[in-house]
Amino acid sequence: MSTRMTGAKRLDTPTEVLDYALSCATVPGLCLEFGVFSGKSINQTARQRPGTVYGFDSFEGLPEGWREGYEKGAFARTDLPAVEPNVELVIGWFDRTLPTFLDSHPGPVSFLHVDCDLYSSTQTVFTQLRERIVPGTIILFDEYFNYPGWELHEFKAFQEFAVSTGLQYEYIALNLNHQQVAVRINGCFNRWV
Repeated sequence: MSTRMTGAKRLDTPTEVLDYALSCATVPGLCLEFGVFSGKSINQTARQRPGTVYGFDSFEGLPEGWREGYEKGAFARTDLPAVEPNVELVIGWFDRTLPTFLDSHPGPVSFLHVDCDLYSSTQTVFTQLRERIVPGTIILFDEYFNYPGWELHEFKAFQEFAVSTGLQYEYIALNLNHQQVAVRINGCFNRWV
């Protein structure tokens, strides 16, 4: 575990981490989830957040292999998940749906749930949301660390984003029984580089 994570609240379940991260999301703005799959976490989010919660997913599964046991197409669904009334699903690949979505949904991101698994998908999200991530934004990663190859996916995409933007952040919660980590953005400096 990184020494930067030592001050983070240690929680035992994914539900606890999500609840805590949501309680820390106090700045106004968009509430977004990338990687909806069964709808469990987006429904949990929607029950706690006023306003619309936007969930992005192709529902075609992973666009490429991730790690052993999770090949291209893993997590594909033949039907859409049942979601709370305040959830709006944005169906399609992130690189195709997110630019159009952002054109019609102004403002910063308050809460960002990254359940992309893959480096490429996570990188797409951060590239598109670059100007929308502001001090106070809370980012919850579902597969950030604690599994073989973790350094190559969500973690790597976020670290590259942090370096390229001069992002200052702190770890606020983690789950050592899973791969979840939540961060709070404290500052953004080189956002337009």
